[in-house]
Amino acid sequence: MRNGNVLCFLLYALFLSLIVSGCGGNSAKTKSQVVARVNDVEITVHQLNQALGMGLAAPANPAEARKNALENIINQTLGEQAALKMKLDQDPAVMLAIESAKRRVLADAYFERGLQKTAAPKSSAQHAYYVEHPELFGNRRIYIFNQLAVKAGKESLAALQAKAADVKHMGEFVIWLKNRAVDFDLAAEVKPSEQIPAAVLAELQKLKAGEAGYVIATDGVLMIEMLQIIEQPLTEQQARPLIERFLVNQEKIEVAQKMFQDLRTNGNVEYLGDFKPGAKSEQSAQPQAAVPTSKSTSTRPAPVTPGAEYMETGLRGL
Repeated sequence: MRNGNVLCFLLYALFLSLIVSGCGGNSAKTKSQVVARVNDVEITVHQLNQALGMGLAAPANPAEARKNALENIINQTLGEQAALKMKLDQDPAVMLAIESAKRRVLADAYFERGLQKTAAPKSSAQHAYYVEHPELFGNRRIYIFNQLAVKAGKESLAALQAKAADVKHMGEFVIWLKNRAVDFDLAAEVKPSEQIPAAVLAELQKLKAGEAGYVIATDGVLMIEMLQIIEQPLTEQQARPLIERFLVNQEKIEVAQKMFQDLRTNGNVEYLGDFKPGAKSEQSAQPQAAVPTSKSTSTRPAPVTPGAEYMETGLRGL
């Protein structure tokens, strides 16, 4: 097992012990609450229920899930005990990792507590959303189309846009790109309205079967050739549960953003060293290559941009 994996396992076990130790003394435990002992350390039904509650969905076999969860806790406890015996809880890297996990858990708990007061959206708000977004509900469609993506570089964005606007069929655009040895990605797509980004959906709604259109991106052109359109509308009654879920989540994100901003406003944050405003470092003075972004584990809530793509989870599978 690699060192990084060992550290992650030991960290999880140690942090679990910190949570468990704060849940109360042994005097509060009854015989029925203890489900196992690991070298005189008791594992309670509360710990087991917490582990089961961390699952994303209800298990198909609850009895098997409880058994597996208990075995996982036992393994973690054995690993924790071995780590403590080796005094790994005093290792600087482990101590920093535990503090990082503790900080994240407490911050998430703070936001979750604040979001408990989020009210369900009013019926009038749900109706308004249904009316304002016919492309997702009343006029919902399944689009079958070819999609060609090409980045500017060898050909300028202006040249790509001009050619996309000039051709009537995607095949003409493909030939033009091949003659200039320009790389492109071509794919066949079958997607309902809610799974399509708002800018692309707006262009798709203009097209009929056999027609082509395009969307300008910051770094290239996306050309679309419509093959078939299948009408699949949703009534307001069908859409209400999905709209309610979306509006609740939207309000929660907005409330979390407000909570976060209040913390930043009322807190005292001071940047030091290279991060101090106006400070320049040798590294920052050098040109930096673009770094791909990835999803962050930060507690900071992401902004909400209402649009078709944000209904995707609720509508998928209809």
